[in-house]
Amino acid sequence: MKEFQMITSEDLKKLARELYQLSKNDAEENTKEDILNVKGAAKLLDLSPATIYGKTHRNEIPYFKQGKKLLFSRAALVTWLKKGENPVAIIEPSTAKSKAAEYLHKNRRF
Repeated sequence: MKEFQMITSEDLKKLARELYQLSKNDAEENTKEDILNVKGAAKLLDLSPATIYGKTHRNEIPYFKQGKKLLFSRAALVTWLKKGENPVAIIEPSTAKSKAAEYLHKNRRF
């Protein structure tokens, strides 16, 4: 036969405090992971940090700055990925032709 152990009110209070502390720690860790630096964003997007810097320079990716640090919201990056928006890809053919002609004119090799 199985023996049952009685749980006292002190045991319940202790268990409740431990559960509260664990949930509080989990919430703090999730908040910290919500804000990413360049390396974290690069890992999330499977890109190099140099590519991340380039995309922020061209305003192709959602970011914000805190002082000199580039920071990224995980939620904003995931939303950006799901939308599949890329400002460079949304170019009208006439604009693309003029940009191509300008590039060729500037980079002549003869």
